[in-house]
Amino acid sequence: MVVDRPGATAMSSLDVTLLGTGTPNPNPDRAGASYLFRAADFRFMIDCGPRALLRLGQAGANASEIDHMFFTHYHLDHWADFGPFLVNRWMRGSRTPLRAYGPAGLQELVNNVLALHRRDLEYRSKIRAGPLDLPEVVATEIEEGFIFDHQGLTVAPFNVAHYPIGQPFGFRVEARDCKIVLSGDTCPNENLIRNALDADVLIHECVDYDAWTAIDIARDHMQHAHTPPAELGRIATDARARLCVTTHMLAASQPEELHRQIRQEFSGPLVIGQDLMTL
Repeated sequence: MVVDRPGATAMSSLDVTLLGTGTPNPNPDRAGASYLFRAADFRFMIDCGPRALLRLGQAGANASEIDHMFFTHYHLDHWADFGPFLVNRWMRGSRTPLRAYGPAGLQELVNNVLALHRRDLEYRSKIRAGPLDLPEVVATEIEEGFIFDHQGLTVAPFNVAHYPIGQPFGFRVEARDCKIVLSGDTCPNENLIRNALDADVLIHECVDYDAWTAIDIARDHMQHAHTPPAELGRIATDARARLCVTTHMLAASQPEELHRQIRQEFSGPLVIGQDLMTL
């Protein structure tokens, strides 16, 4: 683990646990993209990638405590555990509607996920000798400019650049004394910097192209869809981030090398993210 965070103090009203800091490629140390936010007794998640449900339990929470879910986009590594999450939430006794928010296509995703798990849900309802009373999933397709507000805590999407996805989001989460910005999957872009300005915590994807050994066409795609370490350093500097935290890292990436490259452009507090790290 590489942590360089001089003088940092705990946030008093809002924290985030990195449930998954990996990519679509399986990695025993990094689950798929997922983040648990907590403010007093209010909890919500952004993204629900592979093994998010496992990490949620390891973080001391469970699906029945989550009534709001936000999605950055619909690549598999950001939603693959959504179906198991819904089933587990019901099995744990929640009958409260789940309110889901994401770009266009969310309702289709919800419909398909529920259809995929229908037989399993019917089987489990028979075992319980009770009705299949799965809570409703209320899907709200949102755009930049939408603001979710819960007693002064706000969650706002903003557009980022993740070719060829048409409308990927980052999210700006703000409480009275804390601003946390999550980049989602993106290549460097000015809109992200504007939204991340003066963030207490900037959680940003970090893809070291040199750690990618696949064919050249994949490397070309990554340059239009992801952010390399030195560029992340420039973004964090331009945004005046008080703490920069990396996520979405390749299995072959070396934390010390990521740290070295980011440090070329950013001198502020820096953390190479790990699953189950709470900030």
